[in-house]
Amino acid sequence: MSANTTPSGPAQVRLLAFNGFVWIFGLVVIVIIGVVQFTDAGEAASVPEEFRYDPWLNPDPVLADDEGDGVYSGADGAMISLDGLDPAQPFLLTELDDTYVGGVTVTGPGGTTLTEGPYGGPPEFTSYLPGDGQWVLVPQADVELWVDGFSDERWRLQLTTPPVERRSGTVSGFGPAVFLLDGDATTARVSTRGEGSVYIETVTTSGVTEVFSEYDPTDRSIAWDDSELVLFVIDAWEEAGWSIEFPTAATPAPTSGATDQGATPAAQPTQAAP
Repeated sequence: MSANTTPSGPAQVRLLAFNGFVWIFGLVVIVIIGVVQFTDAGEAASVPEEFRYDPWLNPDPVLADDEGDGVYSGADGAMISLDGLDPAQPFLLTELDDTYVGGVTVTGPGGTTLTEGPYGGPPEFTSYLPGDGQWVLVPQADVELWVDGFSDERWRLQLTTPPVERRSGTVSGFGPAVFLLDGDATTARVSTRGEGSVYIETVTTSGVTEVFSEYDPTDRSIAWDDSELVLFVIDAWEEAGWSIEFPTAATPAPTSGATDQGATPAAQPTQAAP
C-alpha cells in the first residue's frame, strides 16, 4: 500500500508563498548590507582623489570626528585641528579598536608648512617600531594633523601626553625606553650587548629618523639633525642591553689674562724717577 506524498493545492500555494517570502527577505538583507558597505566605503574615501597624497592642499578639508577625551576618528586623510598645545611636551597617538594609522603629517592652520620635512614638504611622523604608538613634536601651539590610514577603512585614535624624562650624560637600560635629550648634542656613542635587536629613532619637529638598528652587540657613533628638542625612542628585546653616551659640555679654558693659583705674579715694569 503506497502513501500519496503530493501536497494538496492549498498546501502548494502556501509552500510557494513561503519560499517567495524567504527569497525576497534574503534579497532585502543583501541589499541592506550592500548599502551599508557602500556608505562606509564612501565615508572612508571621502577625501578627493587629487588630494589623496597631500590632503593639506585641499581647500575644503575633511575633518575628523572629535569624540572627546582626546579620541578622534575619521577617514584616510582627515584632519585633526589642535590648539593650546605645549611645544615642549611630546604627545603620543595610539590606535584604537584595531584600526590602522600609518602616521600623521603636521602643518599649521590652513595647511601651511611650519617646519620642512626631509623632502621639502611638511614633516611626516611615521614610526616602524612596535611600540605603544606614534610620538609627535610640534613647533607651535596650534597645528593641524593629517592622518594617514587605509583608503577604504576608517581609523580611530587617542591623543595623550605621557610624562617624559629629560636625560643627559650616559643613559642605559634593557628593553624599550623614551626620553628627551637634555642638551644640544647632535652625536652620541651607542653600545649594545646581549642577544636581540636594538632600534633607536629620534623625533624632532622635522619628523622621525632612524639613527640606530643593530642585532649583534655593537659599539659605534650615531648622529642626528640639529634641533631645539630631540626625543629618543628605543625598542629593544629585554635580553639586549643598550647604553647611549652623550657628550658633556667641555670645561672652558682659562683666559690669557687669568693668573694660576700659586703662581708668582709677573714683575711689572718700573718707571724711572724723574
